[in-house]
Amino acid sequence: MKYLLLLCFFASMAAQADSMRCGQQLVSDGDPIFTAEAKCGAPMDKREYSMPVSYINSKGDKKVDPSKAPIFHQEWTYNFGPDRLMMKIKAIDNKITTIETLGYGH
Repeated sequence: MKYLLLLCFFASMAAQADSMRCGQQLVSDGDPIFTAEAKCGAPMDKREYSMPVSYINSKGDKKVDPSKAPIFHQEWTYNFGPDRLMMKIKAIDNKITTIETLGYGH
């Protein structure tokens, strides 16, 4: 049982990275998203969308704040081929927030 818990712990750690290597270059959390394309080339897939800023009012209802600009989200997926793991970069307002390790590429 103890080994199963350790295996689950380490498996969850491997799913999220704080940097991605492209040749001799590193892309890290906090970098501008455009540095990923400059260092690693164009991603296999780009998804970009905006979400309105919202808040919870005193009644517990979720409301959109019309006085604030929407938050711009980006998700870029890199496929480095069958011998390397695919990576997904998530960014908010052009700043990398998360780098996830996916399965092997194709």
